Order: sequence, then C-alpha cells, then structure tokens
Amino acid sequence: MRKLIIIPLFVGYLFGLHGKITFFDGTYVVGRVTKVDESTVYIIPMGLDTAEGILVGNIDTLKMENGLVPVVSSAVKYFYEKGEFLANNDDWMDEFDDFKYDDYVTQKEEYKYEETKKPATAYNSVTVYGGMPFPIASLKDSLGTTTLAVNLGIGIQAPYFPVGAVDISPGFKIMTYGFDNIDMGIVNAIQLGGNMSVDFKPVFFFLPEALHLCVDIGVNYNIAFKHEPSAFALGHLEYDGEPNYGGIGFNTGASMDYWFSDIPLALRFFGNTNIVPQGEPWPELKTGFINVGAMLIVVMKRHR
Repeated sequence: MRKLIIIPLFVGYLFGLHGKITFFDGTYVVGRVTKVDESTVYIIPMGLDTAEGILVGNIDTLKMENGLVPVVSSAVKYFYEKGEFLANNDDWMDEFDDFKYDDYVTQKEEYKYEETKKPATAYNSVTVYGGMPFPIASLKDSLGTTTLAVNLGIGIQAPYFPVGAVDISPGFKIMTYGFDNIDMGIVNAIQLGGNMSVDFKPVFFFLPEALHLCVDIGVNYNIAFKHEPSAFALGHLEYDGEPNYGGIGFNTGASMDYWFSDIPLALRFFGNTNIVPQGEPWPELKTGFINVGAMLIVVMKRHR
C-alpha cells in the first residue's frame, strides 16, 4: 500500500518545489520540480518557462529544497504531483499489516537519508601510547641492576581490510626507550617502526561487538641520541674507541582492543617483545625487552 504524505500547497507556487538533479557524471540542473513519476522527473530549469522531462535512469539524485530526496541512484523513493508526495511502497503485503505503520509521519523523520555506517576500524587512526619495559636476554643481568626508561610513543594506523579470515592494518610508530646496563652502559634511543596489526574479530565473532583480539608484528630501526659506554665496554678489546649504537630490530606481540561505538576513540592494552641492538662493546648483536602498556586510539572520522 502506498502511504500519502501531505505537504502544504504553499511550499511552492503552481505545485512546484525547487530541486537539484545530479547526474552520474557530476553535472546537475537546478529548477522547479513539477512532477515525479515512475520513469521521469519533470523540471522547469532556471531561466526557462517550460518543463522538461528527464528519465530517472539518468539521475543519480534528486534533492528537494525541503530536504526530501525523491530519487536515489535512479530509484524513485517518492512520487510528486500537485503539491503532494506519495511514498513509492511496492510491498503488496503492507495492506494486511497496516497496524505496524503510521500513515502520517513527520517530514523530518520520513525524509531523512543516511549512508551505510562504516565501523570505526574502517577509518585511519592516530595513536598515543606508553609502556613499562622489562629486560630480557642480555639486558637482564644476574645482579638485577639494569634499569629501563618508560617507553612513550605515537603512531598512525591505516584502515583495516579483510585478508582471508582476518582483518589487517599497516601502521607506523615512533617510540622512545632507554636502558642502563652494567655491561652495555647507558643508551637512550628513538625507534622508528613499521607494524602490521592482525585483527581476529571475524574469527571470534561471538565476542562482544566492541572487543577485538589482535596480533602485532613489525620491524624497526633504532637510533641513539645518547650513548655512554660502560667501564667494561671501554676496556674491552673489541671497543674501537667510538660509541656506536643503532640498527634494525623487530617486535611481536598481542593486544586487546575496545572500540567505543558512540565516540571516535578506542583503548588498546598490549604486550610485545622488542628486539633491539646491544650497546658497546657488541653493537652488532641483539638484546631486548618486553613492553606492557596501554594505547589511546583516535579515529579520524569526520563528525556530521
């Protein structure tokens, strides 16, 4: 059954409302719309006195001055004639279900058009995080004298996209770290890293909607802005007299994310292993630390 929406006749003279027809190539025509039927939109273009008929198959959208969108992607949502809009409802069973519908609805609710909502993970995001490091490998000396600085970082993350059974997202991070070790001395460094986040939400679909379990892997490059070799390194035969620190490393770990539905934010609690170069006297070798922390994710979604 078609539902009739009554619009006062004074909204346009001679039963016409101004509207804008946009074609698929981006061009458009503006004028007074006098009629919309199953196949044609009749419009008097600005500057002309007579109506012209345009086939709806050529129309991307028709937007009226009152906010109504009668035509969307060549599909007629509402007919218009003599100042009245008629909903294009082809559901013949509707006549047996009348009690479920309100024949007269407010113009604001009926004319509202919303695009399909994308999840927050489908947008770019900016991240800010901090972590508490714990020494492993050669950083973990037997006396327990090694101290590590709190890790602070920022990053950017691309939208997640499906690959097989999971969703993945590439990203880039910048993080500071440092350690004071009895053998390797004092090192304060910056880590530049490319990472890949693998989201198992499509697999663990039964978890709460906001909860995501992820695995993170990446490679990094490390540059020291402070390096003071220890007394052990200064007296070692392999020390060449010039402090040298830097090189490639890698990291791997897991995280649990909570994506808020009403605000463009998410929280990530993570734990990962960072493999980085050693300090003097063996800068070509690797050591590492476990980093446990939290991350704030800001979704770069334009609010309308």
